[in-house]
Amino acid sequence: MARKPAIQNLIIYAIAAAIVCYAARGVSWTQVVDVASHASPWIFVIASLGGFLCWFVGETFLYSRLFSYFHSPTGTIELLPTMAAVYFLQIVNSWVASGAFVLFLHARKRVPWIMAGCTLLFQAYLDATLLAILALVAIVLVPTSPIRLGLAYAAGILGASCLIASFFISWGKRFPTGNSLRWIYERPSLASFRAARATQCLMLFGIRTLIVLGAGFALYGQFVSFHIQISLVQTLALTPFIVAIGNSALSPGGIGTTQMVFILAFARFASKNNLFALSLAVTVFNFVVRIPMGIAMRTPLAEGASEAANDFTPEYKIG
Repeated sequence: MARKPAIQNLIIYAIAAAIVCYAARGVSWTQVVDVASHASPWIFVIASLGGFLCWFVGETFLYSRLFSYFHSPTGTIELLPTMAAVYFLQIVNSWVASGAFVLFLHARKRVPWIMAGCTLLFQAYLDATLLAILALVAIVLVPTSPIRLGLAYAAGILGASCLIASFFISWGKRFPTGNSLRWIYERPSLASFRAARATQCLMLFGIRTLIVLGAGFALYGQFVSFHIQISLVQTLALTPFIVAIGNSALSPGGIGTTQMVFILAFARFASKNNLFALSLAVTVFNFVVRIPMGIAMRTPLAEGASEAANDFTPEYKIG
């Protein structure tokens, strides 16, 4: 059984490597090395570290609010070990990383497994809605941005989000008992969708917006460090797309998706060699800062997993 996750992870990394190879078509590795050698390393490190801290601190506060709203009070300090584990496990993929949140909710807050997963699903729903809104705002305010190509997708996601919201706010409870949609509406695991208040959603929207903006400024600093000429406005306009695709759930540490997103989204502003060199530097930095987190959190995470495993171990009584 232990071999199955290992095989799955190898497949995921193989797919990521294939994407990198596809993105590297036509790239001169000699020029990539030359581009990297002429970059400003301190500017890159400062921008990347600032962006990472924005993500880490921002998401720690975000998820502490999320869990406090729908389960029990959760402090940011209490959540720090779990966040460190999540960021390390993102090296594998985001699905595995989300398991650390589920484990935390079940082991520390006594939340049922499925309900814990649905709470994370609610946050993913809010994130998708927000990124669609930000993309549409960017299209309106910066009509020259390449993000305009995603107009139909952003509008479709926002429309679907509004439909889901109206279902849980209004018409879902109107179906007669026994109806399949009424059954979905009444699922205990979907309590966060039913109980969410507008003020809570706005707070979660606000925190995520600040994180996305921080990511945009960090990205601009990374461009500056590699001497890529792109305005801050254009960078911020494309940030929702970068966040949405670059953090793909099946991408281990952003390998592959980061390269493709940089090359496709910013092709107008720099050569493929420059963009590929920067994307590799970003990926390497992500690994460098996440691996120590996994080493530091190895014991607490193992203890939490052992505690959760006891839930599935039957108790035998003698006599």
